[in-house]
Parts: sequence; C-alpha cells; structure tokens
Amino acid sequence: MNIICAYPVNLDAVYDLEEESISRFVQSADPFGIRGELKGSIRSREDLISSLLHCMHNGSGAEILVEGRELAEEIEASFPWSLRLGGNAGIMANLLATLGASPILNAPTLEPRLGALLSPGVRVPVSGRLMEPSRAAERLVMESKVMHFVIQFKERDRIPSPQGMISAAKDNRFIATYDPVNTQMASSPDFDDYCKDNIQDIDGAILSGFHLAPPDRYRDIFPPRIEQIRGWKEANPDMFIHLEMGSFQSPRIARHFLSLLDRIPPDSLGMNEDELETAAGEISYPDLLPAPASASTEAERSQWQERMEKAARLREELGILRVAVHTRDYILSIMEEGRLTARDELLALQRGADSAAALAATGSAKGVPPEEVNPRGLEAQREFCRLGAVNAEEGRGAALKRDGLVLSLMPSLLAREPRITVGLGDTATAATFHRELQAIRRDRT
Repeated sequence: MNIICAYPVNLDAVYDLEEESISRFVQSADPFGIRGELKGSIRSREDLISSLLHCMHNGSGAEILVEGRELAEEIEASFPWSLRLGGNAGIMANLLATLGASPILNAPTLEPRLGALLSPGVRVPVSGRLMEPSRAAERLVMESKVMHFVIQFKERDRIPSPQGMISAAKDNRFIATYDPVNTQMASSPDFDDYCKDNIQDIDGAILSGFHLAPPDRYRDIFPPRIEQIRGWKEANPDMFIHLEMGSFQSPRIARHFLSLLDRIPPDSLGMNEDELETAAGEISYPDLLPAPASASTEAERSQWQERMEKAARLREELGILRVAVHTRDYILSIMEEGRLTARDELLALQRGADSAAALAATGSAKGVPPEEVNPRGLEAQREFCRLGAVNAEEGRGAALKRDGLVLSLMPSLLAREPRITVGLGDTATAATFHRELQAIRRDRT
C-alpha cells in the first residue's frame, strides 16, 4: 500500500515543563510584557510566555511561529531540550511504516539526525529512486536550520506569572516554531517528480502543514500545493486523500485554506476541537440530532453534540465525503454513506484512538494501550445511543445513519500518566486512515 505523506517533517525539541527552570525563564523577562494571551507570532520571550500561559490556563494547544533565528537560538539555549521526530508528515509516515504500508515522504530538510529518527520502512525519493531515510540523508547532505520547540505540560503543572501562579487545566502542549522551510510548504524536486511519474501506483495521500503558512505569505504558498494535489487526484481519481487542518496562525488564513478545497477536492478532512471552532465558527445544524433527553449532564452532552453538528455542516459546506474531529475524550466522524460501512469506520476510529493512547501511555504507538475508557467519551457514547445510535458489534463506539450520513463516535482510552502529548492527533489520524484505506482497497477488488 503506497501512501504519499507531505508536507512537514522536522526535528522537535521537546521540554517537559518543570517549575524551577520555567520560573527562571519568566523572571528574566519583562513582567509588563506578559499578558497571558495567545500571540499572533513570537517576537520576544515575553510573547512566548504569554502564549504558554494562555494555553496552560485553558488546557489548550497551539503552534505559533517564532520571528527570527536569533530569538529561536535564545529559546534553544534556555531549556534542556530532547530531540524527537516532528512534523505531521514525518510522524504519520513513521506510523504507517510500522503498520506495513509504504509511505513516500517529502523531506526537503533531511539531515542525518532526522534520517536516523525515521523508520527504515519510510521511503524518500532521490533521483527517481526510493531510498531509506538514513541513506537518503547521506546522499542529500543538508544542514537543518529548523527548530520546533515543544513545551509539554500536564494537568496542574504550575508556572508563575505577574498575575499570580497559573495551573494547567489539562494535559497539552505549546509549540513555538522557527521553520523557514516547512512554513513555505516546500517540497523537494525529487519528491515532486517521483509522485508525478508514479501517481498511478499510489493508493492514498495524507497531507498537512498548511497551518504553518505565515500571515504575509499564505496566498502565495497555498496555490502551488493545491494545484499539485489536484493534479494527483485528476491523474488517479481512486486515490484516497485526507487533509489535516492544524492550528492556523489566524482564522482568516484557515478560512482561505478551506475556500480552496473545492479545487481538489479531497475525500476527507481532519482536525481537533480547537481547529473545528476555527473552521466552523458559529454554524450549526440543529436538525441533525434531537435535543438531549435529560439535563443531568447537559453541558457535557451538548458539547459533543454541538461538535458533531458543526462538523456535519462543515462537511456539507465543503462538499466532501468525510470530516473527522479528534479530541482528548473521543473521535467524531461524519461521512456520506457508500464509500465505507459504519462497521469499517468504527473499526478505523478505534484503531486510531488506541494507537494514540498507546503512544501517550508508553511512548510508542506500538505499545500496549491502557484499558480504561475515557469516562467523558463513554458518557457521550451512551447519550448518542439514547438519541438513536447503535453500539458497535465489536469493540467500542457507536454509529447512527441519518439523512444519507454515517455519524460515528469513538471514546478514547485514558492514559492517566501520559509520557507524550505531542503527535497524538497525527498518530490517531494516520492509524485511522490506514484502516480506512485497507477497507476501501478490499471493497474495490
């Protein structure tokens, strides 16, 4: 199974937040410049602290661009970072390789340290041939100037601020990114040529990185990538294409990106709950599901139902097959009937949720996932069933067929002491995609 994986792959510098060292960093900044708000970009250490405080207070994640290499080097020198594989495409390619697929990775900044972190099962096009990442890195001889600083925090982690001590509401992460290559959505000429020449042999494509485009360049960056994907789809209409949203630099950029999708169009679009709010805004779909029967947990139930309604309207407005929303508590999917059965979609969502939980709990998507089902996700499933959904015959989750749609909800598994919070969405997305593509290929033969 040949799968294109693009566009970003990079090294992540990861720091697990620790009160003493973060306190020193905060104390070295100008307190009058720290306001606990999400910045449009990071131009100073005060901007970084303000954005981190916002994410911790809300339990939310974000990725913000760092303006300037000098500031990036200052941030790099401020914390004890550990290097890991980063970039949506790289993380997803590694997982797909472990599942037995043959991912074809765009790697315009491949260098030896990055190549060593990629699975030998990943393939990188070099001069018309596919090579293992380590060998490709030796051939390409590149120097990476990419820095993705990932600050991971856990629920109740604390950080001082001029407004007092701030505690994290949930486990999450904040990413400060200096990446002049991936922010331009660069692709290597070798990758471009290989995909063009071999597109008939490609089964699917899982694509991301649009969210990294900077506010002053996105109108120039998006069209070539959209045209490239449209060309693939036109040459091979059977290729299953999934696009992942990501945390855009502004709602304006996200809306512009979504307005371009009808030029392809993709089969599937994925996002987390914060990205859904950006994409869907205030739209609603009040006739999709009835009102909750009980008010005992109305706020919690209305949240999952509101997300499902917004995702359904987004799918309708975009005119695509499927929209999925992955959250900490559950994964939602809204899909047109016909391409995949409800059973296949639930099995795919369960594989995605379990792979992400295994990564969080053990540090490896191949590890043993925790057994405990997320109680909020489980309660959402029960309420969904009270609204007419049917529990899966095997495994977890429930599905409801209505108005030509298959609505699916899959509770997550609960990692009580997570070792990793970065890449969980990418892991869930890639594992789900792989299972969906298997079902599509099976039904096609």
